[in-house]
Amino acid sequence: MARNSPGYPQEVLFLLACTSASDTGQAVDTAPDTAPVEGPCPADMSQVGDGCISSWEVTITDGVASAIAGVLPTVNVTWYDAVDACLAADAHLCTVAEWQEACGEGSFPWGEEPPAEEVCAAASPDGTTTWTELQPTGSLPDCRSPEGVYDQLGNAWEWADPETAVDGTPVTAKLGGAFYAGGGSALCTAAAITDHPPDFEGTIGARCCRDARE
Repeated sequence: MARNSPGYPQEVLFLLACTSASDTGQAVDTAPDTAPVEGPCPADMSQVGDGCISSWEVTITDGVASAIAGVLPTVNVTWYDAVDACLAADAHLCTVAEWQEACGEGSFPWGEEPPAEEVCAAASPDGTTTWTELQPTGSLPDCRSPEGVYDQLGNAWEWADPETAVDGTPVTAKLGGAFYAGGGSALCTAAAITDHPPDFEGTIGARCCRDARE
């Protein structure tokens, strides 16, 4: 799960370094401390292979990402905001490959058996949904991988990094579906949606990754 060099042009790297993350108003008054690193991964991350991934969709406070159970994840952030918030937390926005590895090789984190409607906050394969709002992180205990990564499918879309750029502008990716969207999107094996510009805002959050410590 180790991250490869993204290979962006220098002007893109400069832009990412200079772009400031915005606070979304869903956060608490003060920024939480970055989770301590004890063992291979920080306390708010799960180990998958030789890497670590946020156990929950992140909350961004004062431009810093942290994964906290039982709170609404931060959404309505741009791809640039997500990149910056993960970097501020001594991590990086998960690449598409890292996100998919954490979700699993099957259609769902637990294999091929489709979940019952209440398992994950996502629309059913035919596009219908009973979910009307974003859910607190980890509040659906069965919507998790064996490694303990919650809510990858449904709830909020998640920004990821396909590690490429076109004419100096990063190509973005979103994965996992949302509470109002599912079907072919709420699958571990679904192709990332890559047609949003990096300054797009929507019901999209993020998940951070980093290499595991030896």
